[in-house]
Amino acid sequence: MFHKVTKDLAKQLAHDGDLIPVCSLIDQDQFRPLNLVRRQPKKTLWRTQHCYYKTGFRLCDVLVPGQDSRNPDVQDSRSITVKDYTDGTVAWTIKLPDDFVRTEVTGAASTYQGKSIKVKRVEVIPADLMLLQGERKINMDHSFIEGLRKRRENLYVINEAVQALEETTFSKSSTIEGSILNEICVHFSLKGTRGSQRVIVIPKDCVLAFRIKPLIIQSESWGISHYPDDETFGADGPAEESDYSPDGGMEGLQREVEKECAELSQLSTDLRAKFLKSIIAMIINIDLLQELKLKLEEAFEDADKCELKSENPDLEDLLNTLQDSAGNINLYLAGPVLYTLQALGELTEDQLLRLAQSVKKQIVSKQLELVKSILKQDLHLKEAFSLDAKLVSSLQEEELNITKAMIELGGVTLQRNGPSFTGTGDLAASSALKALYVALYALHLLSRSD
Repeated sequence: MFHKVTKDLAKQLAHDGDLIPVCSLIDQDQFRPLNLVRRQPKKTLWRTQHCYYKTGFRLCDVLVPGQDSRNPDVQDSRSITVKDYTDGTVAWTIKLPDDFVRTEVTGAASTYQGKSIKVKRVEVIPADLMLLQGERKINMDHSFIEGLRKRRENLYVINEAVQALEETTFSKSSTIEGSILNEICVHFSLKGTRGSQRVIVIPKDCVLAFRIKPLIIQSESWGISHYPDDETFGADGPAEESDYSPDGGMEGLQREVEKECAELSQLSTDLRAKFLKSIIAMIINIDLLQELKLKLEEAFEDADKCELKSENPDLEDLLNTLQDSAGNINLYLAGPVLYTLQALGELTEDQLLRLAQSVKKQIVSKQLELVKSILKQDLHLKEAFSLDAKLVSSLQEEELNITKAMIELGGVTLQRNGPSFTGTGDLAASSALKALYVALYALHLLSRSD
């Protein structure tokens, strides 16, 4: 829930996308101005942004000690209040007639989500950074700096952050009401209500988002670049590993997803079912998804320092499979799981809920083909395209509504045109749809009964 809050906030405050949301409430203190972060290359055809990871170091920690060890000043801006309230209700009635039995299912679902938070922008004074640059050199013998050069990684310094001005409580509540009326000569009815509420408390001064600048190192000299693609070591050291192949078409995506999910296709039927159960649990509880995704990302950075644990019983089988009795992580199997979780993490909560519905209704394979057909379109032309009538007709009306809503939440607009649909989208929608395709592909593999 914390990452959902910070992602929404970053979008509201900066539409250009350069404000990076903090993923974890526990780690938020590691993303203050002057902290150093590393960047992981996207390496996939569907991720729209790089991921940035804490290093545990501040800029002054990797500089040669000087006579004046003061840190540059950080200044505050005026406070900003961000408000966002959502309140909605959906009702439905389904009648299932039969010669002897008439069943009627009615229900309603309502959601309420409230957000109001005061934030402030804190930033490093550029003049102080320039002064520090002239006074102190980079410690090239520092083990962290040496390790960066060997691993071909770039380094970034946080120059600006958005912090909570006061303690704030966010809440999200939902209520589902339903009844079943069943008549077999005589009739009986069942009624019920189920509600849930999720609350998270954001502490005062909590870092919610941040901006970065590349740190440039040449011999012992260093500087801050204003160009985001500049390399830390330049010609003096190895460049950061490049992103994934530029082939962003459907064929490239198909090759990528088949390669990344190959291990999932080799699982036994029993293990596929256990993995599917765990992933559905994370789809329903986005906090679980984010927790395990971060754990696996840490495992790929340093498997010896990561232990996979969770108090949720639905994750037990998955975690036991990903590591042996000594706690050693099977990176070959953890890789496709992380790849799947990263794709799921790109989807909205509403998309995730519809994805869970789709698995239950066993329509994932049909949706996979439908999304694939859309991705074959040249969306950047912004011209309307037609969907294959056979793909559309293979879905029942309720299944089609679920699928249509899930796709449209990714930015593609669909309109009924007789027995089929026409659609429109753009490049941004294409990126979002690719993440949905990856998620559907992985769930399709895990849903197979053969």
